[in-house]
Amino acid sequence: MTWEWKIGDPVDDANGGSMEPENWGHGGNDEDDENTRSYDSRPDQYGKKAYDLYMDFREEEALNYINMALDLNDRHATNWNRKGIILEAMKRFEESERCYNRSLELSPANIVYDNKARMLYDWAAQLLERSKELSDGRNMLDEAYNKIVKAMRTLPGENSEEDINKYLGLRDSINFYIDYERKYHNNLETLSKYSKNELFTITGRKHYGNVPLIEKSPLRLVKEPENEFDSDAIAVYSGDKKIGYVSNNEGTKSGLTSSASQLKNEISDVAEAEFLLYLERYEDIRFFIGRIIK
Repeated sequence: MTWEWKIGDPVDDANGGSMEPENWGHGGNDEDDENTRSYDSRPDQYGKKAYDLYMDFREEEALNYINMALDLNDRHATNWNRKGIILEAMKRFEESERCYNRSLELSPANIVYDNKARMLYDWAAQLLERSKELSDGRNMLDEAYNKIVKAMRTLPGENSEEDINKYLGLRDSINFYIDYERKYHNNLETLSKYSKNELFTITGRKHYGNVPLIEKSPLRLVKEPENEFDSDAIAVYSGDKKIGYVSNNEGTKSGLTSSASQLKNEISDVAEAEFLLYLERYEDIRFFIGRIIK
């Protein structure tokens, strides 16, 4: 009966301790610049097994084997690179970076520089997405920008197998969201200067030609008590042209502004107003916000 090596079996036990390496297939870039290396040492065997497990999407088991390999030989540059790849797949980016740095310290190789750059790219992309879930993502976006710049500086120039345009694209995208987030919070600061009962959201603009609005554009609010759809309706005019209505629906109104129903007893039949700004942040709705001039 042929003995079959299984996870948990010592590689130096049955069958004379030999473990025939398998083809690696596709996946992360596993540096092995000594093609004639003999797989007769436990660090090599454990490292190879770790990489095979990684290729089979079994990262926890892979990490166990690569740790055993490095316990036996912590100056094995290829195994440090392998550990970096495994940790990167587990989204443990900070630990992954330390492993790539150790590999490069022991034996600088272009493929490891590429691996480190790719990991930093993925890290930056994750930070970008996570920033959108925060009430204020500016600090995280700054961190994402630092990571993508570091990734680009890590690439080994013309010796890189990575596509530099991918890195430039992510950098530009992060810059866009930095400006986007900055504008949003600047607008929040502007709105915080006014009380909620001074502010309103303009809705229905598309039904009236989407008249362009610029900051401080004069507006006029006109009550429409005879409106067949809503007796609390307040129309919004720019000059003599109706451009929409004061929102009276929570789904179309910014939470920082008052509804038409809340304002109807606070203003005269005709009231002067001005356009302040539009507010948007990762939402389908862009809120056009005006202020009543008392």
